[in-house]
Amino acid sequence: MKPWTDYLVNSKYIDSIYHKDKPSLHNVDIHEVIFHRDGPKISIRMNLNEFPVSPPPKWVEQKFNTVQIILTFVDIYDVSMSGWVDTNYIANLTIEKSNEKVCLNVRSANLNLGIKASFIDIESITAYMRK
Repeated sequence: MKPWTDYLVNSKYIDSIYHKDKPSLHNVDIHEVIFHRDGPKISIRMNLNEFPVSPPPKWVEQKFNTVQIILTFVDIYDVSMSGWVDTNYIANLTIEKSNEKVCLNVRSANLNLGIKASFIDIESITAYMRK
């Protein structure tokens, strides 16, 4: 299976932070899912489970230990969702391509989310110190 970063419109930002050690989408902490009518698009804000081996110097200076990204899916073809009845979502995400569409599957004890879209990209990459 290809790394999920291969499906991004532009992977240079995440590649510049993680280099060859692509971060996993297992045990990510999902903070929010936003449905935008423009596009239509869906944005998912999450903490990655892995911090880069060689983070940017600014992150080291500020003692950041958690990377947060916003994945954005554009030109939505289909979405299904069940759950979202809790306040904590540690989930496993898989991204693959099927019939020329990018397919996301999110699975956790309290959330199931499926998205089919034409494109996926990273809207933002930030870091902070999680205690």
